[in-house]
Amino acid sequence: MADGNAEIAGMALAGQRIVVTGAAGQLGTYLVRALADAGATPIAFGHREGPNVDTAVDIADPRAIDRAIDEAEPDAIIHAAAMTDVDGCEKDAAAADRINHLGADNVAHAAARSGAWLLAVSTDFVFSGAAPPYVEDAPTDPISVYGSSKRAGEMAVLEASDTFAIARTAWVYGGKGKHFPRSILNLLAARPTIEVVEDERGNPTFAGDLAKSLVRLVELRQPGIVHLTNQGTTSRFELARQVASLAGLDPERIQPTSVEAFLLQYPLPARRPADSSLKNERAAAVGVTLRPWSDALASHMPQLANELQSGQK
Repeated sequence: MADGNAEIAGMALAGQRIVVTGAAGQLGTYLVRALADAGATPIAFGHREGPNVDTAVDIADPRAIDRAIDEAEPDAIIHAAAMTDVDGCEKDAAAADRINHLGADNVAHAAARSGAWLLAVSTDFVFSGAAPPYVEDAPTDPISVYGSSKRAGEMAVLEASDTFAIARTAWVYGGKGKHFPRSILNLLAARPTIEVVEDERGNPTFAGDLAKSLVRLVELRQPGIVHLTNQGTTSRFELARQVASLAGLDPERIQPTSVEAFLLQYPLPARRPADSSLKNERAAAVGVTLRPWSDALASHMPQLANELQSGQK
């Protein structure tokens, strides 16, 4: 059973072959590590060849993904590959559908045909943010191309097999690439003060904790939809101030603003949920819980500080 720190219990996956799609990405990097720690043999799928990729494959190509799954012979698959650039999805809806919907459909059918169990990672953006907090069976009502494409992917996975699972998460940070805490520190390094919206709320989730808990769900083979985030909710503004404080910076350098005022200055193509807070009822019912978001953030900040000092942006 995963404890409040999202630790992996036991070695139930010892000897199992687990494919990770999107293995070179933000979450995928942590997933490969967590699977190895659990005794499994991770098989890293990525869109292109690289040092952390075992198999380069385009998930939008059904023949290619069928072939790759056949060669990998996995016991289970964690589908983490996605087009997660919310504004990029809004600008290119066809690409979002190809990756987030058709890609998930291809992976799901390949898994069903091969007999591998599938856990697909999804998002809080399948909700509009108008009726929080959201339980797993709450009606979905996405307000962006990203959210709609991910919801279509969810439906494809669940239609492929009633034994498959969806894990929705939110506000993921940590690892490589852009994420909110890193962006805040980069902005504070360049400006004396910044403004952050105070009327957008959600569940900040550390990718390392999320990966360990996803691995636990693979051990359990729990079907259906679960929500999986660090415990608690906060606003973007409160999160930004916490990041600054933990980094030894003056949190007063961060001032609150509204989404409406922010968008007047910096128009964005895609709408965001006002409050997409998730309730993790089903995960908790099977003993999978993550620690409070503030504890996870505090533990990650030294690593983030080291990354920034070494020149990672």
